[in-house]
Amino acid sequence: MNAMTASIATNVAASRLARLAIPALLFLSACQSPGEGAPGAEHDAAPPTQNTAVSIMTMKAQAFSHYFTVSGNVQTDRNARIFPKTQGVVERVLVKEGDRVQAGAGLIDLDNEALVKNRTEIASRLGLAIEVLERKERLWADGIGSEIGIIEARSNVAALTGSLSAFDETVNAGGVTAPFDGVVERIFVVPGEMANPMMPVARIVDLENMYVRASVSDYYVGQIRKGQHVQIVASGTDTIPARVGRVGQYIEPANRTFEVVIPLNNAGHLLPNQYVSVWVNDLALDSALTLPSGALLQDGSGADFVFLVRENNGQLTAHKQMISTGASQGSQILITSGLKPNDRVILRGAHKLTDGEAVSLIH
Repeated sequence: MNAMTASIATNVAASRLARLAIPALLFLSACQSPGEGAPGAEHDAAPPTQNTAVSIMTMKAQAFSHYFTVSGNVQTDRNARIFPKTQGVVERVLVKEGDRVQAGAGLIDLDNEALVKNRTEIASRLGLAIEVLERKERLWADGIGSEIGIIEARSNVAALTGSLSAFDETVNAGGVTAPFDGVVERIFVVPGEMANPMMPVARIVDLENMYVRASVSDYYVGQIRKGQHVQIVASGTDTIPARVGRVGQYIEPANRTFEVVIPLNNAGHLLPNQYVSVWVNDLALDSALTLPSGALLQDGSGADFVFLVRENNGQLTAHKQMISTGASQGSQILITSGLKPNDRVILRGAHKLTDGEAVSLIH
């Protein structure tokens, strides 16, 4: 009986221990890292490394030009406001705005009737003065009269003759004419309005002989010469090729600039007083090596370098190459030393490389 009781107690204790052990094992299993404790896990091989993928550019000699930019203003010497030579009422306007006219063409007729009346009066006085002079000369021939009287009469005739000639010019000036070939830009008067020599009546513009006048910093003295190629760039128009026509010989003290004048043989749609950019070609090479500016790297001292691709026994590696650079135009920069034609320069992926690192090409 006692043996049976002991056996039952032992079985109950074993059952309780089993129920307690199962949760503990589950907890330890959950806390264990994946793969931890698996036989041979510490001997698994590491994944193989991959070469850095890069893109390259093969160096080729090509033409290179450099420009610097200055601001200019389109001008013309044939941009004139027209003034009448005499006062009068506007009788007729003979042209319309936008009309093309030739030199000497009539623009406006003035009514100068008052001047015509004054001319008639002067002509009458001149006739009388001539008659008086003739009589005094006859009397002088007969020994009558004085020499001073003859001199005064001749002086009076000369003065009235001059006045009549001046009035003739004034009367003829009643018609306002174009001083040169051009386009009627503005008419400032209307029929019935009073015009006078102090007030312009029209504006004539000639667009055939325009030029650009630019003020250039004295930093560029010696870099601009007569006949040098330039590009005229303005908003909304095509780029216009031109050549420097004149280089100023004086530096303005106020702003340290000198003048450059560029004739426009083909002005396109440019207009007087329009602002333009003048691109001056100060460097032109028929054969040069260039790189995109983004391909250049710098070391800790600020020196420029690139990575070149070289092949050894079928393996491509990146090699650091120090370079010297010159002028830049747009995104291209001139390489003055360190590279030669057919060198393969790494573009994409260069910033991640180290000297001698294996690489693969992106095709």
